[in-house]
Amino acid sequence: MPPSISSAPAVADDPGISLRGMPDGQPGRQGGELALAAGAQPASAVACDLDALVDELRDLDLTASTAVRLSLKRAFDVLASAAALLVLLPLFLVIAALIKLTDGGPTFFVQRRVGLRGRTFRMLKFRSMVIQAERLRPRLEVLNESNGPVFKMRVDPRVTRVGRFIRRYSLDELPQLINVLFGDMSVVGPRPSLPSEVASYEPWQYRRFAVRPGLTCHWQVCPRRYQMSFDEWMRLDLKYVDDWGLRLDLDLIRRTVGVVLRGTGK
Repeated sequence: MPPSISSAPAVADDPGISLRGMPDGQPGRQGGELALAAGAQPASAVACDLDALVDELRDLDLTASTAVRLSLKRAFDVLASAAALLVLLPLFLVIAALIKLTDGGPTFFVQRRVGLRGRTFRMLKFRSMVIQAERLRPRLEVLNESNGPVFKMRVDPRVTRVGRFIRRYSLDELPQLINVLFGDMSVVGPRPSLPSEVASYEPWQYRRFAVRPGLTCHWQVCPRRYQMSFDEWMRLDLKYVDDWGLRLDLDLIRRTVGVVLRGTGK
């Protein structure tokens, strides 16, 4: 297993993996979002091959044109997430009340995920599972329906009645609008991975960390997303890294609305 970057505790403002001080750490290929971390030492506890990560991000090019496009993307993220949070506040309160009435447990599920440049952040979701869901997961690993490092079950016994409904319409993901507003995520981008999943990544898959993770992506709107292999999923993410732009983002958002309204979430 590759060495851990650090044993420091994960917090929302981890400086992330810095290319400064690493051999040949420099920007390159156009399309990716690469901004060198301000901190000299990374603070995330993600286990990965640092040399391979540097190799994958080395060719990402932060030209003046790309910087302008990134600024526009960030401005869209801030405006869209702020507006959505204001409009959806009554729905947030209803969902929170239903979750609380189910078992008296916490409303939100907070989980450490890996984002831009490999730094970790605390991702928010409405809790859709029983309180001890994470402790029960090892018992269900043998039923994992994914062929990669991710854990996927179409019928997960840990999901509550309210959880099944909010998952079906992807309402459990709405708190991630807060992550978008704070800059941990984008509206559109590869879905954020767990550190334990990243520890099993192959080097070519690290390039997905060249952009902020998102609420939706190519995989999210694919009709056969629950049947595709993990490598296919990763190739879709890398396709976004190479082709991203506001036009593509708006198209993926439009398609995501259709997926949500059809209630095809799991």
